[in-house]
Amino acid sequence: MQPKLKAAGCAAKARINKQRVAANFSRAATTYDSAAVLQKRVAARVMMGLPTEARPGCVLDLGSGTGSQTALLSGHFPDSHVTGLDLAMGMLQFARSQCDSASWCSGDIESLPFKSESFDLVFSSLAIQWCSFETVLEEIHRVLQPGGVFVFSSLASGTMVELEEAWQQVDRDVHINGFDSFEQQQRWLLESGFKQQSFRQQTETLYYPELFQMLRELKALGVNTVHDGPPGLMSRGRLIRLQEVYESFRVAAGLPLSYQVLYGILRKPAHA
Repeated sequence: MQPKLKAAGCAAKARINKQRVAANFSRAATTYDSAAVLQKRVAARVMMGLPTEARPGCVLDLGSGTGSQTALLSGHFPDSHVTGLDLAMGMLQFARSQCDSASWCSGDIESLPFKSESFDLVFSSLAIQWCSFETVLEEIHRVLQPGGVFVFSSLASGTMVELEEAWQQVDRDVHINGFDSFEQQQRWLLESGFKQQSFRQQTETLYYPELFQMLRELKALGVNTVHDGPPGLMSRGRLIRLQEVYESFRVAAGLPLSYQVLYGILRKPAHA
Protein backbone atom coordinates (compact mmCIF):
# COMPACT_ATOMS: atom_id res chain seq x y z
CA MET A 1 0.00 0.00 0.00
CA GLN A 2 1.27 3.47 -0.88
CA PRO A 3 2.05 5.54 2.26
CA LYS A 4 0.01 8.64 2.89
CA LEU A 5 1.94 11.76 1.99
CA LYS A 6 1.98 14.78 4.23
CA ALA A 7 -0.08 17.78 3.24
CA ALA A 8 1.32 19.76 0.32
CA GLY A 9 3.99 22.16 1.43
CA CYS A 10 6.39 19.92 3.33
CA ALA A 11 9.43 21.63 1.83
CA ALA A 12 10.07 25.01 3.42
CA LYS A 13 11.22 27.65 0.98
CA ALA A 14 14.90 28.46 1.31
CA ARG A 15 16.56 31.44 -0.33
CA ILE A 16 17.19 30.67 -3.99
CA ASN A 17 20.79 31.04 -5.16
CA LYS A 18 20.42 32.70 -8.58
CA GLN A 19 23.99 32.02 -9.59
CA ARG A 20 23.38 28.34 -8.93
CA VAL A 21 20.14 28.54 -10.95
CA ALA A 22 21.98 30.12 -13.90
CA ALA A 23 24.85 27.63 -13.72
CA ASN A 24 22.54 24.59 -13.51
CA PHE A 25 20.42 25.69 -16.45
CA SER A 26 23.44 26.70 -18.54
CA ARG A 27 24.87 23.20 -18.11
CA ALA A 28 21.50 21.69 -19.02
CA ALA A 29 21.01 23.66 -22.25
CA THR A 30 21.77 20.77 -24.61
CA THR A 31 19.90 18.11 -22.59
CA TYR A 32 16.89 20.12 -21.42
CA ASP A 33 14.45 19.59 -24.30
CA SER A 34 14.94 15.81 -24.37
CA ALA A 35 13.95 15.55 -20.68
CA ALA A 36 11.33 18.31 -20.55
CA VAL A 37 8.20 16.13 -20.52
CA LEU A 38 6.41 18.09 -17.80
CA GLN A 39 7.70 21.44 -19.04
CA LYS A 40 6.32 20.84 -22.54
CA ARG A 41 2.97 19.70 -21.15
CA VAL A 42 2.66 22.75 -18.93
CA ALA A 43 3.84 25.20 -21.60
CA ALA A 44 1.21 23.88 -24.02
CA ARG A 45 -1.48 24.61 -21.43
CA VAL A 46 -0.10 28.11 -20.85
CA MET A 47 -0.17 28.71 -24.61
CA MET A 48 -3.90 27.95 -24.55
CA GLY A 49 -4.32 31.01 -22.31
CA LEU A 50 -2.93 33.46 -24.88
CA PRO A 51 -5.47 36.13 -25.86
CA THR A 52 -7.06 34.98 -29.10
CA GLU A 53 -7.89 38.36 -30.60
CA ALA A 54 -4.71 40.14 -29.52
CA ARG A 55 -2.29 41.73 -31.98
CA PRO A 56 0.53 42.59 -29.58
CA GLY A 57 3.26 44.83 -30.85
CA CYS A 58 5.88 43.54 -28.41
CA VAL A 59 5.94 40.16 -26.65
CA LEU A 60 8.28 39.04 -23.84
CA ASP A 61 9.08 35.42 -22.95
CA LEU A 62 10.40 35.37 -19.38
CA GLY A 63 12.81 32.54 -18.63
CA SER A 64 12.95 31.58 -22.29
CA GLY A 65 15.35 28.66 -21.75
CA THR A 66 16.14 26.80 -24.97
CA GLY A 67 13.83 29.13 -26.90
CA SER A 68 11.27 26.49 -27.88
CA GLN A 69 8.32 28.51 -26.55
CA THR A 70 9.81 31.78 -27.82
CA ALA A 71 9.83 30.32 -31.31
CA LEU A 72 6.19 29.24 -30.91
CA LEU A 73 5.28 32.74 -29.75
CA SER A 74 6.97 34.16 -32.86
CA GLY A 75 4.90 31.83 -35.02
CA HIS A 76 1.70 32.60 -33.10
CA PHE A 77 2.25 36.35 -33.41
CA PRO A 78 4.11 36.73 -36.72
CA ASP A 79 3.71 40.51 -36.79
CA SER A 80 5.00 40.99 -33.24
CA HIS A 81 8.49 41.72 -31.99
CA VAL A 82 9.24 38.81 -29.65
CA THR A 83 12.03 38.91 -27.05
CA GLY A 84 13.32 35.97 -25.04
CA LEU A 85 14.95 36.72 -21.69
CA ASP A 86 16.92 34.30 -19.55
CA LEU A 87 19.44 34.48 -16.72
CA ALA A 88 21.45 31.48 -17.97
CA MET A 89 23.93 32.41 -20.69
CA GLY A 90 24.20 28.78 -21.79
CA MET A 91 20.47 28.70 -22.47
CA LEU A 92 20.59 31.99 -24.38
CA GLN A 93 23.46 30.82 -26.57
CA PHE A 94 21.59 27.61 -27.35
CA ALA A 95 18.34 29.50 -28.05
CA ARG A 96 20.08 31.90 -30.45
CA SER A 97 21.44 28.93 -32.39
CA GLN A 98 17.96 27.42 -32.69
CA CYS A 99 15.75 30.42 -33.40
CA ASP A 100 16.44 33.57 -35.44
CA SER A 101 12.87 34.90 -35.38
CA ALA A 102 13.23 36.51 -31.94
CA SER A 103 15.54 38.87 -30.06
CA TRP A 104 17.47 37.56 -27.07
CA CYS A 105 18.38 39.27 -23.82
CA SER A 106 20.25 38.27 -20.68
CA GLY A 107 18.57 39.49 -17.52
CA ASP A 108 17.08 38.92 -14.09
CA ILE A 109 13.30 38.52 -13.95
CA GLU A 110 13.25 40.43 -10.66
CA SER A 111 14.99 43.43 -12.23
CA LEU A 112 13.99 43.54 -15.89
CA PRO A 113 16.29 45.53 -18.21
CA PHE A 114 13.39 47.18 -20.04
CA LYS A 115 11.67 50.55 -19.92
CA SER A 116 8.24 50.85 -18.33
CA GLU A 117 5.27 49.99 -20.56
CA SER A 118 7.48 48.24 -23.14
CA PHE A 119 5.36 45.13 -23.81
CA ASP A 120 1.78 44.28 -24.71
CA LEU A 121 2.08 40.62 -23.69
CA VAL A 122 4.34 38.78 -21.25
CA PHE A 123 4.53 34.97 -21.33
CA SER A 124 6.36 32.76 -18.85
CA SER A 125 6.23 29.02 -18.22
CA LEU A 126 7.90 27.40 -15.22
CA ALA A 127 10.49 30.11 -14.68
CA ILE A 128 9.23 32.62 -12.11
CA GLN A 129 9.21 30.03 -9.28
CA TRP A 130 12.93 30.77 -8.89
CA CYS A 131 12.08 34.37 -7.96
CA SER A 132 10.02 36.33 -5.45
CA PHE A 133 6.50 36.25 -6.90
CA GLU A 134 5.76 39.58 -5.25
CA THR A 135 8.73 41.23 -6.98
CA VAL A 136 7.95 39.53 -10.30
CA LEU A 137 4.42 40.94 -10.26
CA GLU A 138 5.77 44.43 -9.60
CA GLU A 139 8.20 44.17 -12.51
CA ILE A 140 5.68 42.71 -14.94
CA HIS A 141 3.17 45.39 -13.98
CA ARG A 142 5.85 48.01 -14.68
CA VAL A 143 6.88 46.75 -18.15
CA LEU A 144 3.37 45.98 -19.42
CA GLN A 145 1.39 48.52 -21.39
CA PRO A 146 -1.98 49.45 -19.84
CA GLY A 147 -4.36 46.71 -20.90
CA GLY A 148 -1.45 44.29 -21.36
CA VAL A 149 -1.66 40.63 -20.38
CA PHE A 150 0.60 38.33 -18.34
CA VAL A 151 0.10 34.61 -19.07
CA PHE A 152 2.19 32.24 -16.98
CA SER A 153 2.77 29.04 -15.05
CA SER A 154 4.78 28.57 -11.88
CA LEU A 155 5.13 26.12 -8.98
CA ALA A 156 3.71 26.01 -5.47
CA SER A 157 4.59 24.21 -2.25
CA GLY A 158 4.01 20.47 -2.36
CA THR A 159 6.02 20.12 -5.57
CA MET A 160 8.06 16.88 -5.55
CA VAL A 161 6.46 15.92 -2.23
CA GLU A 162 7.24 12.22 -2.81
CA LEU A 163 10.96 12.89 -3.26
CA GLU A 164 10.98 15.20 -0.25
CA GLU A 165 9.26 12.59 1.96
CA ALA A 166 11.66 9.88 0.81
CA TRP A 167 14.76 12.00 1.48
CA GLN A 168 13.46 12.83 4.96
CA GLN A 169 13.76 9.15 5.79
CA VAL A 170 17.37 9.06 4.58
CA ASP A 171 19.00 12.17 6.09
CA ARG A 172 18.33 15.69 7.34
CA ASP A 173 19.87 17.60 4.44
CA VAL A 174 17.75 19.80 2.15
CA HIS A 175 17.45 18.12 -1.23
CA ILE A 176 14.26 19.67 -2.62
CA ASN A 177 13.66 23.26 -3.70
CA GLY A 178 10.84 24.77 -1.65
CA PHE A 179 8.18 27.06 -3.12
CA ASP A 180 5.60 29.44 -1.66
CA SER A 181 2.08 28.17 -1.09
CA PHE A 182 -0.78 28.86 -3.50
CA GLU A 183 -2.49 30.89 -0.76
CA GLN A 184 0.56 33.13 -0.24
CA GLN A 185 0.97 33.71 -3.96
CA GLN A 186 -2.74 34.47 -4.25
CA ARG A 187 -2.38 37.15 -1.56
CA TRP A 188 0.47 38.81 -3.45
CA LEU A 189 -1.55 38.66 -6.63
CA LEU A 190 -4.54 40.38 -5.01
CA GLU A 191 -2.24 43.20 -3.82
CA SER A 192 -0.45 43.58 -7.18
CA GLY A 193 -2.80 45.89 -9.06
CA PHE A 194 -3.50 43.27 -11.73
CA LYS A 195 -6.99 42.25 -12.74
CA GLN A 196 -7.15 38.50 -12.24
CA GLN A 197 -8.69 36.65 -15.16
CA SER A 198 -7.61 33.21 -13.97
CA PHE A 199 -5.36 31.80 -11.26
CA ARG A 200 -5.50 28.14 -10.32
CA GLN A 201 -3.44 25.25 -9.01
CA GLN A 202 -3.30 21.85 -10.68
CA THR A 203 -1.36 18.72 -9.78
CA GLU A 204 0.74 17.32 -12.60
CA THR A 205 2.31 13.90 -12.03
CA LEU A 206 5.03 12.07 -13.92
CA TYR A 207 5.78 8.35 -13.48
CA TYR A 208 9.15 6.65 -13.77
CA PRO A 209 10.12 2.98 -14.03
CA GLU A 210 12.94 3.46 -11.54
CA LEU A 211 14.43 6.13 -9.29
CA PHE A 212 17.73 6.64 -11.06
CA GLN A 213 15.97 7.57 -14.31
CA MET A 214 14.04 10.20 -12.36
CA LEU A 215 17.23 11.63 -10.85
CA ARG A 216 18.99 11.65 -14.23
CA GLU A 217 16.11 13.56 -15.80
CA LEU A 218 16.08 16.13 -13.00
CA LYS A 219 19.79 16.70 -13.54
CA ALA A 220 19.30 16.92 -17.32
CA LEU A 221 16.68 19.62 -16.71
CA GLY A 222 18.94 21.62 -14.40
CA VAL A 223 16.33 21.60 -11.63
CA ASN A 224 18.48 19.89 -9.05
CA THR A 225 18.65 21.78 -5.77
CA VAL A 226 19.30 25.52 -6.14
CA HIS A 227 18.67 26.76 -2.61
CA ASP A 228 21.32 28.91 -0.94
CA GLY A 229 23.06 26.29 1.15
CA PRO A 230 25.54 23.40 0.89
CA PRO A 231 24.25 20.53 -1.26
CA GLY A 232 23.86 17.19 0.46
CA LEU A 233 26.37 14.47 -0.38
CA MET A 234 25.07 11.88 -2.83
CA SER A 235 26.91 8.80 -1.61
CA ARG A 236 26.02 5.44 -3.15
CA GLY A 237 24.76 4.18 0.20
CA ARG A 238 22.35 7.08 0.60
CA LEU A 239 21.07 6.70 -2.94
CA ILE A 240 20.44 2.99 -2.40
CA ARG A 241 18.55 3.80 0.80
CA LEU A 242 16.58 6.48 -1.07
CA GLN A 243 15.70 3.94 -3.74
CA GLU A 244 14.44 1.50 -1.09
CA VAL A 245 12.27 4.17 0.55
CA TYR A 246 10.91 5.51 -2.74
CA GLU A 247 9.72 2.04 -3.76
CA SER A 248 6.98 2.37 -1.12
CA PHE A 249 5.37 5.05 -3.32
CA ARG A 250 5.20 2.82 -6.40
CA VAL A 251 1.83 2.51 -8.13
CA ALA A 252 0.81 0.62 -11.26
CA ALA A 253 2.04 3.45 -13.51
CA GLY A 254 5.46 3.57 -11.83
CA LEU A 255 7.21 5.80 -9.30
CA PRO A 256 5.26 9.09 -9.05
CA LEU A 257 6.73 12.57 -8.90
CA SER A 258 4.09 15.28 -8.56
CA TYR A 259 4.24 19.00 -9.19
CA GLN A 260 1.85 21.64 -7.89
CA VAL A 261 1.57 23.85 -10.98
CA LEU A 262 0.04 27.31 -10.94
CA TYR A 263 -1.61 28.67 -14.09
CA GLY A 264 -2.44 32.35 -14.32
CA ILE A 265 -3.82 34.97 -16.70
CA LEU A 266 -3.57 38.55 -15.44
CA ARG A 267 -4.38 41.86 -17.07
CA LYS A 268 -2.98 45.28 -16.26
CA PRO A 269 -5.89 47.73 -16.07
CA ALA A 270 -6.11 50.24 -18.87
CA HIS A 271 -5.78 53.92 -18.04
CA ALA A 272 -9.06 55.53 -17.08
